[in-house]
Amino acid sequence: MAPSMQRGKQTARQFKVLELLENSRYGLTLREIRDDVVDQLGLTSLHEKTIRRDITHWCHLGYPIEQHETANPDRSKIWQLDRSRRKVPRLPIGVVELLAFSAARELLYPLAGTPYWDGIQRLWERMRESTSPEILEHLDRQRTGLIVRGPAPRNYTSQEGMLSTLNRAIFEHRQVEIRYKGFGQSRFRLRTVAPHAVCLFDAHIYVLAADTSINVKKMPPESIMKTFKLDRISSVRLLDHRFIPMKDFDPEAHFDNSIGIFRNAKPKKFRIQISAEKAELGAEILQHPKQQLSKQKDGSLLIEIPAAYEEEILPRVLSLGKHAEVLIPKSCRNKLAAIARQLAKRYA
Repeated sequence: MAPSMQRGKQTARQFKVLELLENSRYGLTLREIRDDVVDQLGLTSLHEKTIRRDITHWCHLGYPIEQHETANPDRSKIWQLDRSRRKVPRLPIGVVELLAFSAARELLYPLAGTPYWDGIQRLWERMRESTSPEILEHLDRQRTGLIVRGPAPRNYTSQEGMLSTLNRAIFEHRQVEIRYKGFGQSRFRLRTVAPHAVCLFDAHIYVLAADTSINVKKMPPESIMKTFKLDRISSVRLLDHRFIPMKDFDPEAHFDNSIGIFRNAKPKKFRIQISAEKAELGAEILQHPKQQLSKQKDGSLLIEIPAAYEEEILPRVLSLGKHAEVLIPKSCRNKLAAIARQLAKRYA
């Protein structure tokens, strides 16, 4: 096994040991910790001496983990994290910082039911623990003046197991077999993919994964990497096959030509004319990261986008009705003309 992969497994195990001790009220034996780590990380074997070394690692970092003797012969020695000493020391956190984190926390509600949300909640609780009652009271008064709105959050509690498996696959560079039903498809299909990252967009969770059925040597990275919506995955099975992460893959660059999460291999150049009446609204609706705006003499707005996907642009153009016209590409003009004829016939 490569050294980097070995270190990754060691880090995952050490954090799992710490998590188990943090969540245990009455402490755990070395055997109980070992069994839980093996079960939750899917390991084939693990020695108790390794668990003891992991505990020593955290003790050296300042975590108050202590061994206690009990009267129970089956649990004669337990390890326990001292709750009275594990509190975060008081930090100079003010109302502005708490207010900002409180709002950001609400924006991340779609992560509820996932390991990410558990971490957010623990951090929020510790921040409140380290803050004086007077500041917390002031925060509650200020918080009523800040309203967070957005799409209705999707609750992923029922898919926590799948998301945990995907995170583990990303961390350990292991392929997974998923049952996936693409948009417009009638049934689920088995896919073997190599997950590289998890993406949160518009209150939904997506998985960026390389399609293992594509010949990596013959296709560019952008053609190999696919986006899978977690809502459309019915099962995830971790495989023993390892993969080498694509070193040329950059998640930010992957969506460089996209308004949101959509991507395919054929972006197009767009030039769109918006009437003077809806010029400001048109710029807000399209909102492409690379769009260039040019106000015309008659008050209309010319929007030029060097590379974008028609699947994202056309619905936004249609939402502006008669106030928007696609000048190029011609293929999109033809599609919009066909839609206009169908609408005219329907509403005649």
